[in-house]
Amino acid sequence: MKMIRTFTFIYRAWIQHRLNRNGNFLKFKNKTLPFSSQIDCENGAKYKIEGLILRDRCSVRVRKGGNLNIGDNVAFNNNCTIFDHDHDYMSKNRMDNYKIGSIMIGKNVWIGANVTILKNSVIGDNCVVGAGSVVRGEYHSNTLIVGNPAVEKKVI
Repeated sequence: MKMIRTFTFIYRAWIQHRLNRNGNFLKFKNKTLPFSSQIDCENGAKYKIEGLILRDRCSVRVRKGGNLNIGDNVAFNNNCTIFDHDHDYMSKNRMDNYKIGSIMIGKNVWIGANVTILKNSVIGDNCVVGAGSVVRGEYHSNTLIVGNPAVEKKVI
């Protein structure tokens, strides 16, 4: 058990070091990156993450040239995914060519379990994104966002 804790500490320190280079900013509210989650920001990606609570099995991918901005007090439940890119399926080399975009998530946002957030999405402050939603587009502050594709259901 002690060996697992040591390995987990080293892994989290490596992730924190890797993400904080290039002057970018990353801060976790729950102090650590869950071992089953991953944040992958390539060199040249821009990101600012303030006060993030990240649960188990979450995946964040930011490609070179991408932009991710997550405000303070944002919570992601289990199995959430954020992609700032799509594969360029018209390209001859589909697996290595991407269409890059940006993702902006405001302050005090709660993201339910199994949510996917895609490129070129803007989620305003004080929003709730319902479980299983697929988010792409612009959503106003103080709204409940649900569905696939996600829509603003009501003002909260």
